[in-house]
Amino acid sequence: MQSKWLSFFTGLLILFIVYHFPEFFSPLWIAAVFKIGFLIVAFLIARWQGWKGLDGYGLSLHKGWAKNLLIGLFSGIAFFLLSEWLATKTGYEKLIAVKPFPAIIRILPLTLLMTFFPSIAEDILTRGYLYGHLQRISKSLTFILLSAAFYVLNHIWRLTEGLPVLSYLFILGLALAWALSFTRSLWLTLGIHWGANIAFEMMNTAATTQTVNKSAATWILAACYVLMFVVMLFAGRLFAIRK
Repeated sequence: MQSKWLSFFTGLLILFIVYHFPEFFSPLWIAAVFKIGFLIVAFLIARWQGWKGLDGYGLSLHKGWAKNLLIGLFSGIAFFLLSEWLATKTGYEKLIAVKPFPAIIRILPLTLLMTFFPSIAEDILTRGYLYGHLQRISKSLTFILLSAAFYVLNHIWRLTEGLPVLSYLFILGLALAWALSFTRSLWLTLGIHWGANIAFEMMNTAATTQTVNKSAATWILAACYVLMFVVMLFAGRLFAIRK
């Protein structure tokens, strides 16, 4: 038993270090190498710990995996954009300009690529790894709360940004962990997370905005993620479940 816990914490520490290592360096290529390399490290750790590979984190190509990914993508993009629309309508943010459609199309492929690897890496670290090890020895609610708390703590550079940021991170963490626990698969979780990151990056690169009240805008984002979580709870029949 002791050796299993040692293996668990060793693997978690390695993944944590690989994930955060690029944050101490400015060159973009270092971030690219480590975010992409994270999947290789995760695969090797999974093999070392007795799993077939990335399947152990909930990434098996089960029936309906693509459906879950697409539903998650739509949800992540839609609810993030909903928060931006509400923040603009309430005056907490101002939309100053939007790039022409051809320019947005040119930006999109790189945005998809740059947001995919950090999204799947963090999902493996803060959810897939924990679920793979703890699903048989802990209740779903325990896993969801633990994963959400770890997700917040994983944002080590944002822990001092105040209650609005911590709240929206924790709420999103709850929704993402629930999606994994309910479907027993990481694809729905990845879709939501990736979609939200895509929307965030596109708002930064394809549009020019001015934040009037950052705290209020963040609370709106948190409220939208609460709404997303509620919708997911009622729409559970739409999701494919890994048997």
